[in-house]
Amino acid sequence: LIGVYNNAGAVAVQASREEKKEDERARLLAQGTSFLARAAESSPDDPIVHFNYALALFLSGKYAEAADQLKPVITADARDGQAYFLYAKALEKIGKTDTANAADDQARRWLQAYAKSQTEWQKSQTVNGVSVRMRDVLNRDDVSDLTRRNAIAANTNPNSGTEDLLAKARDLYQAGRDDEALPELHRVVMLEPTNAEAYLLSGRINQRRGDQEAAIAALKTAIFWDPKLIDAHILLGRIFLERGDRGEATKYATSAMTIDSNNQEAIALQRQVTMGKN
Repeated sequence: LIGVYNNAGAVAVQASREEKKEDERARLLAQGTSFLARAAESSPDDPIVHFNYALALFLSGKYAEAADQLKPVITADARDGQAYFLYAKALEKIGKTDTANAADDQARRWLQAYAKSQTEWQKSQTVNGVSVRMRDVLNRDDVSDLTRRNAIAANTNPNSGTEDLLAKARDLYQAGRDDEALPELHRVVMLEPTNAEAYLLSGRINQRRGDQEAAIAALKTAIFWDPKLIDAHILLGRIFLERGDRGEATKYATSAMTIDSNNQEAIALQRQVTMGKN
């Protein structure tokens, strides 16, 4: 269940960051923190879980606890720029200046978007550039169990409401109102963590906003739950092509063509990938 709790917690934390209403934001953050605390307790050596738990604690103003959670993350990967950045800011908040500066030096070295993240921090003391991390979930029974628990907690039927939320998110996306669409999508996957279309739409939005890492994570999750969701394969191929990763772009172009060799967008992607080799 660790991966399921991690993902549910990460989704709730991200939803809280995008929620405009203060009381709902606090509720989502508390829910996410609770899921992640449970995952961290069950998996003391999992860096993804501890990273997300640290972010949740940081957003809750518990900076010392956040710093403690980040230590095993940095130990596991000494090149984790986002972890160093968050660690530096947590230490800065609790007055440990020397250690914070040392961590900040590492963040500057390993975090590609350091300048942008640092500018944001100096302006607003926020860490929006630090993204939650998802885990592959291979046990569908565990997901079904969590879906039931979430539905009971929300006093809803797990299948009722998700279609309405998804339809609303689609309309908001079409209208270009991405900031309003994302919280609706997070609600969908909290009720129904296996909803591939919600992850696909989330991937589209993040790609449109220029957040390629978040888009890739969402689209890979969409494919995990629905391997034949061709739009996710095509969009991943385009993103990797844009990043100059021709190997990954080719992989997704090929998988899209395998799903439907007559799909015009898949054909166009395949052509782009092939042309680049000449």
